[in-house]
Amino acid sequence: MENALLVMAGGSLGALSRYLISLLAVSLFGTGFPWGTLIVNHLGCLLIGFLLTLAERNLLIGPSLRLFMVTGYLGALTTFSTYAWESVSAAGNGDWRLAGTNLVVNNLVGFLLVLLGISLAKRL
Repeated sequence: MENALLVMAGGSLGALSRYLISLLAVSLFGTGFPWGTLIVNHLGCLLIGFLLTLAERNLLIGPSLRLFMVTGYLGALTTFSTYAWESVSAAGNGDWRLAGTNLVVNNLVGFLLVLLGISLAKRL
């Protein structure tokens, strides 16, 4: 039961963070590109690389914090389904440039941010 509560608490904070980041992205950058989804997915990539590397090295991240942060918080913060939907919607509307840019930027930068998170954690 304790594990479920940790995941639920982390998920609540992750969902709230995603909502607030998306609102901020729209107010800063407008709606011409799905910036909110891009930001939360990239933040999630950076954090998962960092946190799981710490966990592998038995530094600061025990099983409970891992459940709270990785399964709960990052699970709710990031959103592959929204990213896919936004890409398909753009393509369906004939905006292949937006669809392609969204696909490439999410995947390439996400990959690089996981590597950065790993590198940062290994420096501790």
